[in-house]
Amino acid sequence: MKEATMKGFAGKVAVVTGASGDIGLAIARELAAGGAAVWCVDVRPPAQGIEGEEGLRYAELDITDSAAVTAFFERVRAEGGPATLVVNAAGGPGSVRTPVDEVTDEAWHRVLTLNLTGTFHCCREAVRHLKAAGLPGSIVNISSGAGRTYSRTGVQAYAAAKAGVIGLTRQLARELGPHGIRVNCVAPGLIVSDGTREEIGRLGDENLATHLSGVSMGRLGEAEDMVAPVVFFLDDAAGYVTGQTISADGGSIMLG
Repeated sequence: MKEATMKGFAGKVAVVTGASGDIGLAIARELAAGGAAVWCVDVRPPAQGIEGEEGLRYAELDITDSAAVTAFFERVRAEGGPATLVVNAAGGPGSVRTPVDEVTDEAWHRVLTLNLTGTFHCCREAVRHLKAAGLPGSIVNISSGAGRTYSRTGVQAYAAAKAGVIGLTRQLARELGPHGIRVNCVAPGLIVSDGTREEIGRLGDENLATHLSGVSMGRLGEAEDMVAPVVFFLDDAAGYVTGQTISADGGSIMLG
């Protein structure tokens, strides 16, 4: 019988986008602790700094730039072999609480390009190299609770893009299964991070209490809460799991 335990990531090459954010960096550090060689990808270096941390290296990359993504994944292949573990954590909501009739074309396309098209760019290039090398792999896309239901903060483009990430995940899982490439998705709830602290602060005590009343666990999530679901999907022990979305939201959304 196949042993169903986490085996670690020794000798594997991983790419984590959005790794300057709290969630991406927490995931990258966990993979490095498991033995992976991890490329921490973002448009800016992690504010905490990763210099000297074993298994981590930073690469500047704008995932909305298709040519740059192509060049980056070729660099990964050339310098250590194709990435067999890919986490697409880059993204952001853009402006919040904007009525739909005031959303500009530019704002709409910017958010969709970052959250959905950027994820597609990275999936496409990762798959090209895995197929060429004949290697299995695991891709985890980060969506959002807004992509599974809706957001209360008026982020129309973000909700649409994150729903698109879930659809892209399912479609790629169906297509890539015969190649041994698994594609899954994690949908966080409201997580305390560098990208949300300002918005959470604007909620005020009453609105925050109202939000928490809808969270079964009764608390906001932390970046570290996202690590275990992602690692589960990446690990070989989940080798028969693909096309799935886990809501990591403390019990805010309970879908079958």
